[in-house]
Amino acid sequence: MEYSTKIDVDDNIVEISELLKGWVSGEELARKLNVSRTAVWKKIKRLRNMGYVIEGAKGKGYRIVSEPKFSPISVVRSVRGSLIKTVYYYDVLDSTNNKARELPENSLVIAEEQIMGKGRLGRKWFSKKGGLYFSIALKPEMNLEDIPKLTLTSGVAVARALEEYQARLKWPNDVLINGKKVCGILSEIVGEIENFKVIVGIGINVENAVPDYATNLKNLNSEVNRAEILKDVIEQFTKYYKMLLSREWNKIRFEWLELSDTIGKFVEVKAGNRTYRGKAIDMDYDGGLIVETEEGTEKVFSGDCFYI
Repeated sequence: MEYSTKIDVDDNIVEISELLKGWVSGEELARKLNVSRTAVWKKIKRLRNMGYVIEGAKGKGYRIVSEPKFSPISVVRSVRGSLIKTVYYYDVLDSTNNKARELPENSLVIAEEQIMGKGRLGRKWFSKKGGLYFSIALKPEMNLEDIPKLTLTSGVAVARALEEYQARLKWPNDVLINGKKVCGILSEIVGEIENFKVIVGIGINVENAVPDYATNLKNLNSEVNRAEILKDVIEQFTKYYKMLLSREWNKIRFEWLELSDTIGKFVEVKAGNRTYRGKAIDMDYDGGLIVETEEGTEKVFSGDCFYI
Protein backbone atom coordinates (compact mmCIF):
# COMPACT_ATOMS: atom_id res chain seq x y z
CA MET A 1 0.00 0.00 0.00
CA GLU A 2 1.28 3.49 -0.83
CA TYR A 3 2.29 5.50 2.22
CA SER A 4 1.22 9.04 3.08
CA THR A 5 1.22 11.15 6.23
CA LYS A 6 0.61 14.66 7.54
CA ILE A 7 2.93 16.22 10.13
CA ASP A 8 2.68 19.65 11.72
CA VAL A 9 6.08 21.32 11.82
CA ASP A 10 5.99 21.55 15.64
CA ASP A 11 5.01 17.87 16.11
CA ASN A 12 7.13 16.30 18.88
CA ILE A 13 7.62 13.14 16.82
CA VAL A 14 10.75 14.88 15.53
CA GLU A 15 12.10 15.19 19.09
CA ILE A 16 11.27 11.52 19.75
CA SER A 17 13.29 10.50 16.69
CA GLU A 18 16.27 12.47 18.10
CA LEU A 19 15.96 10.99 21.60
CA LEU A 20 15.84 7.46 20.17
CA LYS A 21 19.38 7.75 18.79
CA GLY A 22 20.39 5.93 21.98
CA TRP A 23 18.58 3.63 24.41
CA VAL A 24 15.76 5.43 26.21
CA SER A 25 12.81 4.06 28.16
CA GLY A 26 9.20 4.77 27.32
CA GLU A 27 8.82 6.36 30.75
CA GLU A 28 11.73 8.74 30.15
CA LEU A 29 10.39 9.67 26.71
CA ALA A 30 6.98 10.42 28.22
CA ARG A 31 8.55 12.55 30.95
CA LYS A 32 10.84 14.54 28.63
CA LEU A 33 8.03 15.28 26.19
CA ASN A 34 5.31 15.69 28.81
CA VAL A 35 3.01 13.14 27.16
CA SER A 36 1.50 9.80 28.16
CA ARG A 37 3.19 6.41 27.66
CA THR A 38 0.37 5.58 25.24
CA ALA A 39 1.19 8.67 23.17
CA VAL A 40 4.86 7.63 23.10
CA TRP A 41 3.96 4.16 21.84
CA LYS A 42 1.78 5.63 19.10
CA LYS A 43 4.64 7.87 17.96
CA ILE A 44 7.06 4.91 17.91
CA LYS A 45 4.57 2.92 15.85
CA ARG A 46 4.26 5.86 13.47
CA LEU A 47 8.03 6.11 13.09
CA ARG A 48 8.16 2.41 12.22
CA ASN A 49 5.52 3.02 9.55
CA MET A 50 7.83 5.68 8.10
CA GLY A 51 10.62 3.13 7.66
CA TYR A 52 12.51 3.55 10.93
CA VAL A 53 13.84 0.28 12.38
CA ILE A 54 13.35 0.59 16.14
CA GLU A 55 14.61 -2.01 18.60
CA GLY A 56 12.89 -2.61 21.93
CA ALA A 57 14.45 -4.42 24.91
CA LYS A 58 13.18 -5.02 28.42
CA GLY A 59 15.03 -2.88 30.95
CA LYS A 60 16.55 -0.71 28.22
CA GLY A 61 13.63 0.78 26.33
CA TYR A 62 13.87 1.68 22.66
CA ARG A 63 16.45 2.86 20.16
CA ILE A 64 16.64 3.50 16.43
CA VAL A 65 18.77 0.91 14.66
CA SER A 66 18.43 2.41 11.19
CA GLU A 67 16.48 5.19 9.54
CA PRO A 68 15.59 6.07 5.95
CA LYS A 69 17.80 8.57 4.13
CA PHE A 70 14.74 10.64 3.28
CA SER A 71 11.51 10.56 5.26
CA PRO A 72 8.69 12.78 6.54
CA ILE A 73 10.84 13.46 9.62
CA SER A 74 13.81 14.66 7.56
CA VAL A 75 11.43 16.87 5.57
CA VAL A 76 10.03 18.46 8.76
CA ARG A 77 13.58 19.04 10.06
CA SER A 78 14.40 20.72 6.75
CA VAL A 79 11.52 23.20 6.89
CA ARG A 80 11.52 24.18 10.57
CA GLY A 81 12.04 27.90 11.00
CA SER A 82 10.59 28.63 7.55
CA LEU A 83 7.14 29.75 6.40
CA ILE A 84 5.98 26.10 6.22
CA LYS A 85 3.50 25.07 8.94
CA THR A 86 2.43 21.58 7.84
CA VAL A 87 4.05 18.86 5.73
CA TYR A 88 2.07 16.39 3.62
CA TYR A 89 4.30 13.52 2.50
CA TYR A 90 3.39 10.92 -0.14
CA ASP A 91 5.12 7.96 -1.74
CA VAL A 92 3.24 8.60 -4.98
CA LEU A 93 0.93 11.39 -6.18
CA ASP A 94 -0.49 12.35 -9.53
CA SER A 95 0.81 15.90 -8.95
CA THR A 96 1.90 17.80 -5.84
CA ASN A 97 0.35 20.95 -7.33
CA ASN A 98 -3.03 19.24 -7.61
CA LYS A 99 -2.89 18.11 -3.97
CA ALA A 100 -1.74 21.52 -2.71
CA ARG A 101 -4.84 23.11 -4.26
CA GLU A 102 -6.93 21.44 -1.53
CA LEU A 103 -4.77 22.54 1.39
CA PRO A 104 -4.45 25.64 3.60
CA GLU A 105 -1.76 28.26 3.06
CA ASN A 106 1.79 27.53 4.21
CA SER A 107 1.35 23.81 3.54
CA LEU A 108 4.09 21.87 1.78
CA VAL A 109 3.22 18.79 -0.29
CA ILE A 110 6.10 16.50 -1.20
CA ALA A 111 6.08 13.24 -3.14
CA GLU A 112 8.73 10.63 -3.83
CA GLU A 113 7.23 10.17 -7.27
CA GLN A 114 4.64 11.92 -9.45
CA ILE A 115 2.77 10.05 -12.16
CA MET A 116 1.40 13.24 -13.75
CA GLY A 117 3.93 15.87 -12.75
CA LYS A 118 3.08 19.26 -14.24
CA GLY A 119 5.20 21.43 -16.48
CA ARG A 120 4.31 24.66 -18.25
CA LEU A 121 1.56 24.64 -20.89
CA GLY A 122 0.22 21.28 -19.69
CA ARG A 123 3.45 19.41 -20.33
CA LYS A 124 4.50 16.41 -18.25
CA TRP A 125 7.48 16.81 -15.92
CA PHE A 126 9.70 13.71 -15.53
CA SER A 127 9.16 12.73 -11.89
CA LYS A 128 10.88 9.43 -11.15
CA LYS A 129 12.04 8.46 -7.66
CA GLY A 130 15.16 10.20 -6.42
CA GLY A 131 14.17 13.77 -7.25
CA LEU A 132 12.68 16.51 -5.08
CA TYR A 133 9.08 17.20 -6.07
CA PHE A 134 7.15 19.59 -3.88
CA SER A 135 4.53 22.32 -3.91
CA ILE A 136 3.83 25.17 -1.50
CA ALA A 137 0.36 26.61 -0.96
CA LEU A 138 0.49 30.38 -0.44
CA LYS A 139 -1.96 33.20 0.04
CA PRO A 140 0.14 36.24 -0.85
CA GLU A 141 -1.11 39.79 -0.48
CA MET A 142 -0.36 40.57 -4.10
CA ASN A 143 -2.20 41.64 -7.22
CA LEU A 144 -2.95 38.85 -9.67
CA GLU A 145 -0.91 40.53 -12.39
CA ASP A 146 2.17 40.32 -10.14
CA ILE A 147 2.05 36.52 -9.73
CA PRO A 148 4.59 35.91 -12.57
CA LYS A 149 7.08 37.72 -10.33
CA LEU A 150 6.57 34.95 -7.77
CA THR A 151 7.71 32.35 -10.31
CA LEU A 152 10.80 34.41 -11.13
CA THR A 153 11.45 34.95 -7.41
CA SER A 154 11.23 31.19 -6.84
CA GLY A 155 13.86 30.69 -9.52
CA VAL A 156 16.23 33.06 -7.72
CA ALA A 157 15.65 31.16 -4.47
CA VAL A 158 16.48 27.80 -6.08
CA ALA A 159 19.54 29.18 -7.87
CA ARG A 160 20.87 30.66 -4.62
CA ALA A 161 20.29 27.33 -2.85
CA LEU A 162 22.25 25.59 -5.62
CA GLU A 163 24.98 28.23 -5.78
CA GLU A 164 27.77 25.70 -5.26
CA TYR A 165 26.75 24.12 -8.59
CA GLN A 166 26.88 27.49 -10.42
CA ALA A 167 23.15 27.32 -11.14
CA ARG A 168 21.80 29.79 -13.69
CA LEU A 169 18.31 30.98 -14.63
CA LYS A 170 16.61 30.54 -17.98
CA TRP A 171 13.60 32.77 -18.57
CA PRO A 172 10.87 32.25 -17.55
CA ASN A 173 10.96 29.29 -15.15
CA ASP A 174 13.94 26.95 -15.52
CA VAL A 175 17.12 26.51 -13.51
CA LEU A 176 20.16 25.26 -15.43
CA ILE A 177 23.51 23.78 -14.49
CA ASN A 178 26.15 23.62 -17.23
CA GLY A 179 23.45 24.55 -19.73
CA LYS A 180 21.18 21.65 -18.80
CA LYS A 181 17.87 21.80 -16.96
CA VAL A 182 18.02 20.77 -13.31
CA CYS A 183 14.81 22.38 -12.04
CA GLY A 184 11.44 23.49 -13.32
CA ILE A 185 8.98 25.79 -11.55
CA LEU A 186 5.24 26.11 -12.10
CA SER A 187 2.97 28.61 -10.35
CA GLU A 188 -0.80 28.19 -10.52
CA ILE A 189 -3.58 30.44 -9.27
CA VAL A 190 -6.54 28.88 -7.45
CA GLY A 191 -9.74 30.75 -6.61
CA GLU A 192 -11.32 34.08 -7.46
CA ILE A 193 -9.79 37.52 -7.96
CA GLU A 194 -10.84 38.66 -4.46
CA ASN A 195 -9.79 35.44 -2.71
CA PHE A 196 -7.07 33.39 -4.36
CA LYS A 197 -4.20 31.09 -3.45
CA VAL A 198 -1.03 30.49 -5.40
CA ILE A 199 0.51 27.06 -5.68
CA VAL A 200 4.25 27.09 -6.39
CA GLY A 201 5.47 23.73 -7.64
CA ILE A 202 9.20 22.99 -7.77
CA GLY A 203 10.85 19.91 -9.24
CA ILE A 204 14.60 19.39 -8.78
CA ASN A 205 16.58 16.56 -10.36
CA VAL A 206 18.71 15.10 -7.57
CA GLU A 207 19.32 11.36 -7.94
CA ASN A 208 16.61 10.53 -10.46
CA ALA A 209 17.20 9.40 -14.03
CA VAL A 210 16.86 12.29 -16.49
CA PRO A 211 16.65 12.74 -20.29
CA ASP A 212 19.64 14.00 -22.29
CA TYR A 213 18.61 17.67 -22.20
CA ALA A 214 18.60 17.65 -18.38
CA THR A 215 21.04 16.92 -15.58
CA ASN A 216 20.85 15.91 -11.94
CA LEU A 217 22.83 16.93 -8.88
CA LYS A 218 24.25 13.46 -8.28
CA ASN A 219 26.18 13.74 -11.55
CA LEU A 220 27.99 16.70 -9.99
CA ASN A 221 28.21 15.54 -6.37
CA SER A 222 27.96 11.85 -5.47
CA GLU A 223 27.34 12.77 -1.80
CA VAL A 224 24.25 14.86 -2.53
CA ASN A 225 21.61 14.79 0.23
CA ARG A 226 17.98 15.50 -0.66
CA ALA A 227 17.06 16.66 2.84
CA GLU A 228 19.91 19.20 2.82
CA ILE A 229 18.94 20.43 -0.65
CA LEU A 230 15.33 20.84 0.49
CA LYS A 231 16.46 22.72 3.60
CA ASP A 232 18.55 25.15 1.54
CA VAL A 233 15.78 25.73 -1.01
CA ILE A 234 13.07 26.34 1.61
CA GLU A 235 15.36 28.71 3.55
CA GLN A 236 16.04 30.73 0.41
CA PHE A 237 12.40 30.60 -0.70
CA THR A 238 11.27 31.95 2.68
CA LYS A 239 13.80 34.78 2.45
CA TYR A 240 12.92 35.86 -1.09
CA TYR A 241 9.16 35.42 -0.64
CA LYS A 242 9.29 37.81 2.32
CA MET A 243 11.29 40.26 0.20
CA LEU A 244 8.68 40.07 -2.55
CA LEU A 245 5.84 40.74 -0.10
CA SER A 246 7.87 43.66 1.31
CA ARG A 247 7.89 45.30 -2.13
CA GLU A 248 11.55 44.52 -2.77
CA TRP A 249 10.89 43.07 -6.22
CA ASN A 250 13.42 45.31 -7.92
CA LYS A 251 16.22 43.90 -5.73
CA ILE A 252 15.08 40.40 -6.64
CA ARG A 253 14.92 41.38 -10.31
CA PHE A 254 18.54 42.55 -10.25
CA GLU A 255 19.55 39.25 -8.65
CA TRP A 256 17.65 37.40 -11.38
CA LEU A 257 19.58 39.37 -14.00
CA GLU A 258 22.85 38.58 -12.23
CA LEU A 259 22.00 34.86 -12.31
CA SER A 260 20.51 34.88 -15.81
CA ASP A 261 21.67 32.44 -18.46
CA THR A 262 19.29 34.02 -20.99
CA ILE A 263 20.27 37.69 -21.15
CA GLY A 264 22.79 38.25 -23.92
CA LYS A 265 21.82 35.12 -25.84
CA PHE A 266 20.04 34.88 -29.17
CA VAL A 267 16.63 33.37 -28.57
CA GLU A 268 13.42 32.28 -30.22
CA VAL A 269 10.37 32.85 -28.04
CA LYS A 270 7.07 31.26 -29.02
CA ALA A 271 4.18 33.11 -27.39
CA GLY A 272 0.77 31.98 -28.58
CA ASN A 273 0.58 32.50 -32.35
CA ARG A 274 3.62 34.77 -32.42
CA THR A 275 7.32 33.97 -32.59
CA TYR A 276 10.04 36.43 -31.64
CA ARG A 277 13.64 35.91 -32.80
CA GLY A 278 16.52 38.06 -31.66
CA LYS A 279 18.82 38.89 -28.79
CA ALA A 280 17.53 38.82 -25.20
CA ILE A 281 18.76 42.10 -23.77
CA ASP A 282 16.89 42.60 -20.49
CA MET A 283 14.06 41.57 -18.19
CA ASP A 284 11.91 44.57 -17.34
CA TYR A 285 10.21 45.50 -14.06
CA ASP A 286 7.10 43.48 -14.94
CA GLY A 287 9.15 40.32 -15.59
CA GLY A 288 8.83 40.53 -19.35
CA LEU A 289 11.75 39.44 -21.53
CA ILE A 290 13.04 42.24 -23.77
CA VAL A 291 14.06 40.85 -27.17
CA GLU A 292 15.87 42.93 -29.78
CA THR A 293 14.55 41.68 -33.13
CA GLU A 294 15.14 42.82 -36.71
CA GLU A 295 11.79 44.63 -36.56
CA GLY A 296 12.56 46.38 -33.29
CA THR A 297 12.45 45.79 -29.55
CA GLU A 298 9.71 43.48 -28.27
CA LYS A 299 8.58 42.64 -24.74
CA VAL A 300 7.34 39.09 -24.10
CA PHE A 301 5.52 38.20 -20.89
CA SER A 302 5.17 34.44 -21.37
CA GLY A 303 6.10 31.73 -23.81
CA ASP A 304 8.62 29.05 -24.69
CA CYS A 305 12.16 30.35 -24.90
CA PHE A 306 14.74 28.51 -27.03
CA TYR A 307 18.39 29.39 -27.55
CA ILE A 308 19.44 29.70 -31.20
